[in-house]
Amino acid sequence: MRLSLKDIPKQELIARLLIVALFIYACVILMLSPGTYDTGDGVAHYLISRYSWHHHHLFIDDWGKPFFTMVSSPFAQFGLKGITIFNILCGLTASYLAYKIADKLRIPFPYLAIIFTFSAPIYFSVVNSGLTEPMFSLMLVLCIWLIMNQRYNWSAIVFSFMPFVRAEFVYVLPLFCFYYILKRKYLANFLLPVGTIIISIIGFFYYKNFLWLLSENPYSAQKAQQYGNVHGTMFSYIGQYHYITGGALLVLVILGLIWFAGGEYFKKSSDKSIENNYFIEEVLLVYGSFAMILIGHTITWAMGIFPTLGLMRYMAPLIPLASIIALRGLAILNLLPDLVKFPKGKFIIAAIFVAEVFYAPYKLWYKIPFQLVKEDVVIKKATDWLKETPDANKKVFYLAPYITICLNIDPYDTGRRGELWSMNPTRPDLNMPSGSIMIWDSHFGPNEGAIKYDTLMKNPNLTLLKKFEPAERLPVIGGMDYGVWIFRKK
Repeated sequence: MRLSLKDIPKQELIARLLIVALFIYACVILMLSPGTYDTGDGVAHYLISRYSWHHHHLFIDDWGKPFFTMVSSPFAQFGLKGITIFNILCGLTASYLAYKIADKLRIPFPYLAIIFTFSAPIYFSVVNSGLTEPMFSLMLVLCIWLIMNQRYNWSAIVFSFMPFVRAEFVYVLPLFCFYYILKRKYLANFLLPVGTIIISIIGFFYYKNFLWLLSENPYSAQKAQQYGNVHGTMFSYIGQYHYITGGALLVLVILGLIWFAGGEYFKKSSDKSIENNYFIEEVLLVYGSFAMILIGHTITWAMGIFPTLGLMRYMAPLIPLASIIALRGLAILNLLPDLVKFPKGKFIIAAIFVAEVFYAPYKLWYKIPFQLVKEDVVIKKATDWLKETPDANKKVFYLAPYITICLNIDPYDTGRRGELWSMNPTRPDLNMPSGSIMIWDSHFGPNEGAIKYDTLMKNPNLTLLKKFEPAERLPVIGGMDYGVWIFRKK
């Protein structure tokens, strides 16, 4: 049976057209961008995915997140822009599922969830990178969508693989466990370890240890001390709302929270479109997951429980949920009395909100299309200089992931590349062959690599070849100004 456009419901047609339009829009931005949003962890995840086909142990690199690596690796073979396409597809699919959930909840104009999700500043940023947040957000809303379609066991199986995409699963795990118990879907709870069992079996053939997820844990207490005693405040995330949601979406989210506070009133309102049969799912899984991710990260960072550095991108997984809540806020406008002298006033107000949400990413400090950040500009100058010297093909030790992109080398080829964190912090020259090169930058070198600037400058076996600094002072973690130093071992 052949379907025509006339057979597709109006809302569904609008949603599909939005997805296609936003995909084209995102691809144009990608092609015009000389840089990417994140050249730290984003590039590191991309490199693990890309070279996993050559170094198979990378598929079970716990820091790289095994399930993310497995799914994204085919796209990564086409370069950094390839894995960005993967994240764009994840982001758009998550946006579409947010629309489907909103439609199930019978919220007016559910397709606006697509614009709200994909246009949130932090979300549009992370989809333009190799980061894991877009895939995690997709899996989270997929679990909720499966539950709302009574596919409880499948939702539990999908959830079981979320620990191997991002650690935020711990914030929402209690909610899903409680929901399955509440709905007497006991088998779903027993299926939650499926992903861990499968990944553990796969890793056993390399580590020869079924408990390798514990022994190879990259977030051990010892490793967590590399940043020192750093923490934020209870307002570290909320205070940066302009970077996360933007002002317009935040206002709608607040109105949506008002709907939650007065849910019984709004359910009984004369607007029948606000009624739905999934009140428990909405409150527990949509509102609950949104709150748990926000509160969990806020408390963890404010109390210094774990030095996460309070990065704004950690808020990206809650954006599809925030978009559904924002639609509730937008729906509240329907309960306002008609403006006597301006009958289309509510429509104009809604249109202003939508336009402001779409424009929000363009009001931040970074430029769209994405440019090279200041640190990467310095790294590119340093690596371009190195490639023109007789030392261009020497073994090179470094840590900043973007150096790999600039030098275009296999970072897991131990004959070509060495890592700073595998070196002796007080005598790094002991690990270096004669004539080899070290590229030390003041961001990754002293923090992740634990090699201090003074240690290098006082080492008689290392010769400083060249120093590169940005045009303007650029402070980094640890109090130093950013710079790149190139050393050669005598």
